[in-house]
Amino acid sequence: MQDLENLRRLAVRLRENLTKCADDPDVDAVHDTRTGTRRLQATLEDVVRELPDGDLVLGAATALMRQLKKIRHAAGPVRDLDVHRKLLEKLMARALNPEARHGEGDDKPAGEGRGLRALNAPRVLETEEAQRGAMGISLQAQDLDAWLKRRRSHLAEGLQSEAKGMVTKLNGRLTKLEEALIVRRARRTRKKPPGVVALDAFARLATEMQLLDAGNLHDFRKGAKKARYVAELAAHGDAHARLVGETLKKLQDEIGDWHDWLVLEEEAHAALGDKALFALIESERERHFVAAMKTAAKLRGRLMGEWLAVKQRSAKRA
Repeated sequence: MQDLENLRRLAVRLRENLTKCADDPDVDAVHDTRTGTRRLQATLEDVVRELPDGDLVLGAATALMRQLKKIRHAAGPVRDLDVHRKLLEKLMARALNPEARHGEGDDKPAGEGRGLRALNAPRVLETEEAQRGAMGISLQAQDLDAWLKRRRSHLAEGLQSEAKGMVTKLNGRLTKLEEALIVRRARRTRKKPPGVVALDAFARLATEMQLLDAGNLHDFRKGAKKARYVAELAAHGDAHARLVGETLKKLQDEIGDWHDWLVLEEEAHAALGDKALFALIESERERHFVAAMKTAAKLRGRLMGEWLAVKQRSAKRA
């Protein structure tokens, strides 16, 4: 049973990473735990799609999805703070030394051994007034980073204390789902290929959210991410599913960048108020919003065009 194999494979990874969080909720373990819950969630939603009420598999899968939501809610805020600290570090590196070239590690979230202390002294400044302004922003950035780090430490402690219990409950929910899948041998005829299923999911999403704005753009991204994970269930040889998944990832990444800046802006305001650093972050948030809206319009059109083409090909075959 392909569904059961996919579930077991994803569950093993999630269990391993959640166990790591119980020992040390570092950047990688937290990231992989949150991503693991989302991948497993998307797989479960694909498994139960169109199952009737009262089906044993539906009941077991629903219970497992509730547990995944609890894990995600514990790991998600910790991961967000790792990302926001890294965004702040990159922003200050550009602001204080715009000519500097950044290395390949720029996209990795800040860990405990990194931060803003290295940015304490501005290097590219033209006047004394600019020096004072830049130094002020640098100090504000250090204050904000310390605030984010404290919040991260507090939330990570909560995740660490709950992780072992979450592993136990996860195992129990998975066992019940496996039993239900094995009992229910008379599976529905296998669905469409994963790439087509992902396009169908995206088409429903695009129909429900025809007009995008700052109020619904993040929800649109979450829907696109679920569709992407469905596409990625395909075997490596499925070129169509791979292309659909890659397009959906570009869409979700661009919107995700904007949302990270949006939340960092809110955190900066809570920690510092309307200081100079807040204006700098606000500008970045607006720039990423414009880019996200452009990308969403472009890739939405591309994906909907592919979905229509698939529908036409299916109609001809029928």
